[in-house]
Amino acid sequence: MKKIILIVLTFIFVLQLEAKNSPLIQRVEPTFWWTEMNQPELQIMLYGTNISSAVISINYPGITVSRKELTDNPNYLFLYLNITKEALPGKFNIQLTTDKKKQTIVYELKKRRDGSSSRRSFTEADAIYLLMPDRFANANPSNDSITGYHQGVHREIPGARHGGDIDGIISKIPYLADLGITAIWTTPLFDNNDTKYSYHHYACSDYYKIDSRLGKNEDYLRLSETCHKNGLKLIIDLVPNHCGSSHWWMNDLPAKDWLNVWPSYTSSNYRMTAWTDPHASEADLYKLTHGWFAPNMPDLNLQNPLLFDYLRQVYTFWIESANIDGMRVDTYPYNDIKTAARFIQAIRNEYPNMNVVGECWVKTPAEIAYYQSGNRNKNGFDSHLTSVMDFCLKDVLSASFNERESWDGGMARFYSLYAQDFVYPNPNLIMNFLDNHDIDRYSTAVKNDIQKYKMALAMLITARGYPQIYYGTEIMLDGIAGSYEGNRFDFPGGWAADKRNAFSAENRTNAENEVFSYLKSLLNYRKNNPVLQNGKMKQFIPERGIYVNFRYDNEKTIMIIANNNQESNELQFERFNEMLGGKTEGLEITNSKTYSLQKPLSIPAKTVLMLELK
Repeated sequence: MKKIILIVLTFIFVLQLEAKNSPLIQRVEPTFWWTEMNQPELQIMLYGTNISSAVISINYPGITVSRKELTDNPNYLFLYLNITKEALPGKFNIQLTTDKKKQTIVYELKKRRDGSSSRRSFTEADAIYLLMPDRFANANPSNDSITGYHQGVHREIPGARHGGDIDGIISKIPYLADLGITAIWTTPLFDNNDTKYSYHHYACSDYYKIDSRLGKNEDYLRLSETCHKNGLKLIIDLVPNHCGSSHWWMNDLPAKDWLNVWPSYTSSNYRMTAWTDPHASEADLYKLTHGWFAPNMPDLNLQNPLLFDYLRQVYTFWIESANIDGMRVDTYPYNDIKTAARFIQAIRNEYPNMNVVGECWVKTPAEIAYYQSGNRNKNGFDSHLTSVMDFCLKDVLSASFNERESWDGGMARFYSLYAQDFVYPNPNLIMNFLDNHDIDRYSTAVKNDIQKYKMALAMLITARGYPQIYYGTEIMLDGIAGSYEGNRFDFPGGWAADKRNAFSAENRTNAENEVFSYLKSLLNYRKNNPVLQNGKMKQFIPERGIYVNFRYDNEKTIMIIANNNQESNELQFERFNEMLGGKTEGLEITNSKTYSLQKPLSIPAKTVLMLELK
């Protein structure tokens, strides 16, 4: 009996000793910050058992504790520091004291890059390449499967991880620069330790860590530096609406109102039109913004001011540390949009020249334009999104080449869409695309018809706004309609074991090379000719299945002629004299052929001619 008592007492003593010696603070986020930021106040989130009563002491010139915010969870303490212009780069101690423990945290302020606040951003002059890191290229197989992560690599399973990584992206930057790409948008790179579908990384489990299966934190900066050395910009994907069910704080939420919660799982109604509907019910708006995007994506309550500051700093941290050039915002209208607008502007206050494009997946130009900053909306709402994604043009591109010409079908769709550009504050700063990671591959829309595919590429690259190219579009990568995984096939040649390498011309099929060469010529022409970046546009009503529009500036005029018929058709030029300006010939920008403008021109079936007028 005495032995049992002794064992119990020893066990209790060991537990008490471990508790005494265990650190008071288990997490500090962010782990470091910078001097000379435009926002002088820094929130530091501290996490540890019963730390809310801790007394804070800091002694460093230029830094004071402005406030200490607590929640209903005693394991969190939100420390706000005021960092004045007098604060110099260096390390300082944050002393925490409770009744039983003391702990010193060594915190660092780094020197900010020169000119960081006024950094360049993407513009209408850019052509953006969207890629999913897990599906693009794998240059570091050693990080495919890592202890502590639920999912390793299983390429044979469409919804599993396939092993693409940051090193893979870096290895293909010269390829993208040669193609004519000037900016890269990657889907998120943050830690995502879900048990399923972690490859897409929209369900974050640690905001201050790059997923180890993609690389390390410093690799993100290396990616940015490689982009910049090759003349490319790098865009970060912001996800303010939700985190992942595997996020570390899900086991001990910082506050009861950290998430939007329901008695039982409730999804969003996904009806973003509720924001612009003048007759919308509060119930519909509530379900749109408070319902969860998916069961594994807890819905964040961005109206909680502590969470607001936390997430604002997350993206400021990565823009600053990885030297990022632009932002794309995921599922913008699923948030309370007034709060989302403040959130975006709070980041842009740090980077006044930073452009940001928002995903507002609505179906009319008026609804899309509602979200572009500068629009004089009746209710005074301004999103602070400088750019928006044109889902309407995507729909036109998907339908028009498969239709017979009619009053409102075929090429008339382009005319009708562009005729509504008056709703946009800045039509030049609209992102145009054929497809992306959430939409069927364009190859499936036209059933791999090369002529239709090339027509779409021509209309995309010559459109007002700027183009976004989804990885694999340059080789007409196949897909499976109606399937997310069918939109996200691996790029052939991105893995050493692949049977062929489509990054190289000699290993592409004839069809792939035809599409690649065509897109390359279009992108490089656009890259070197401002007329297709921000030139004015004039269009003419389609006749007999032929649609003509012009892009023009003080230097050049480009005539775009699209014949959507199944047979060749003759075009008379007299109708377009107001734009021809006495020019007598046109140089086709993809093949350098010269065409006379002084006689009728036979336009081949299913063809777009783009003539630089001479």
